[in-house]
Amino acid sequence: MADRKPPTNLRGHRARTDRNLLLGFFALLLLVGGGLIWWLYGGSAAAVGVVCIALGAGLAGVVLLITLGFQWLSDWLDRRELNE
Repeated sequence: MADRKPPTNLRGHRARTDRNLLLGFFALLLLVGGGLIWWLYGGSAAAVGVVCIALGAGLAGVVLLITLGFQWLSDWLDRRELNE
């Protein structure tokens, strides 16, 4: 009998990959962007730039939470409909 591979969770893998890419993007933006601002314009401009980058990341987080909330609500309504 041939060796069978265990089933893979492709949706979970994609969700983890998307999350890691998004976190990596904002970390890279914060480090490289903040570093370049500091190098070109000085420390006070870098502080303002890092605050702006952090606020942008926070806004992206809020949008993500709203999207996840709608997904949770949709799943909950589907489960409720199936139970009736």
